[in-house]
Amino acid sequence: MQPPPGMPLLDTSMPSCIASNARLFYYHLKQFRQYSELQAHVIRYQRGGMQVDAHQSDVPVVCARCGTPLELAEPRCWACRANRPVEGWPPDPRIGATVLGRLRLTRRVGYGGTGAIYLAEDPEGGAIAIKLLRADMMRDKAMERRFRLEAVLTKSLNIPQVVQTYDFGQLPDGTSYMTMEYVKGVSLDDVLASQGTVSLDVALEVTRQVLAALAVAHSRGVVHRDLKPGNLILSRDEKGRPLVRILDFGFAKVVADAADGCPATIAHLTKGLSILGTPHYMSPEQCRGLKAIDGRADLYSLGVILYRMVTGVLPFNGETPGDIIQQHIEKSPIPPSARWPDIPLALEGIIMRLLEKDRDRRYPDAAAVLKDLDSAFPSSSPWNLEALKGAAVPRSELFRRLRAHAVPSQYGPGLGERLPRWFWVAVAAATGAGVAAVVWLVAR
Repeated sequence: MQPPPGMPLLDTSMPSCIASNARLFYYHLKQFRQYSELQAHVIRYQRGGMQVDAHQSDVPVVCARCGTPLELAEPRCWACRANRPVEGWPPDPRIGATVLGRLRLTRRVGYGGTGAIYLAEDPEGGAIAIKLLRADMMRDKAMERRFRLEAVLTKSLNIPQVVQTYDFGQLPDGTSYMTMEYVKGVSLDDVLASQGTVSLDVALEVTRQVLAALAVAHSRGVVHRDLKPGNLILSRDEKGRPLVRILDFGFAKVVADAADGCPATIAHLTKGLSILGTPHYMSPEQCRGLKAIDGRADLYSLGVILYRMVTGVLPFNGETPGDIIQQHIEKSPIPPSARWPDIPLALEGIIMRLLEKDRDRRYPDAAAVLKDLDSAFPSSSPWNLEALKGAAVPRSELFRRLRAHAVPSQYGPGLGERLPRWFWVAVAAATGAGVAAVVWLVAR
């Protein structure tokens, strides 16, 4: 089967990924035997994760063959490659349905490679959101594991800046679900797309709140790994104060040590693909596929976001994801003052330190960044870091819940499994040709 015009299957810009992720590459070759399945992963990556339905006035539709959420005008299903029927895509059968005995699904508000999010009316509590994993994804144990991990984390952290999950489980038809608070607001990505930059005050407020949330999450051993403007919602709390909400902990990593008890079990929660994230916002260590990712990776991603908020452009861009990844690893960013001459020097210094290639040269933690921000730009922010940490679930309780809901995943060949000779021949040939992107193409 030949790939369709304009849809490259492989990127050839980073041969080093093959050598460092050979075992993972072999797993992909075993797992995705059909080109169409692998191509679907490529397309999901290129879509950039969860999408907001573009035509809110149209009836949401799905693929007649596989049930994937689609837009009305799409000529073919990006997951199974089925062509749009002559009569058009069928409407999403979940709209109007009642789930969990009381939640009536009224509107589809977003969708992605792994499923969809619906607005639901709860007679007992008003509007809530419900995220449903695609039925065929239930066969992907790693995806099911990440879904459950996200649910446990977002239900347990109790951080005001993190969208809270109320409940999770499986519907009678086997579909995994999580119910969440419905947040009214606008994504930072939409704001930047429409106006390019934000004011200095807004940039500092967003940065402070994200840092406060990261400080708490990191103290509990949780690393987000996919911070980007699309995962930040600008809203207001019940007192009318600006409130930044962080979405999507589906790529989160849990970092445990011996003091947390049974670290091997916790390690099973987040093992798997070593390269996760969105290329424009990934840290150099994520781009290299390092397994020992810690909170400093999130600080780098926040540095990219802050750079974009005040300059209107990304520090690194390119024609392909591989180009962008290579720049994160090798290229120094253009100083923000070259793009915004009036930027306060203190802020430029903070941004450049956040974007250090060597994580040991970055800030050690989110609290250290907040200290420098508060020193350069005094604030009366109501988000006291110690108060937030005190209100969050204790680390021991979080790890107890994670252990209780752990879903061990046989993700890839075991450590003792011999890789076949043909695979090593293929790896050698692929490395020589510079083929690498399959290693880091991840379905959202």
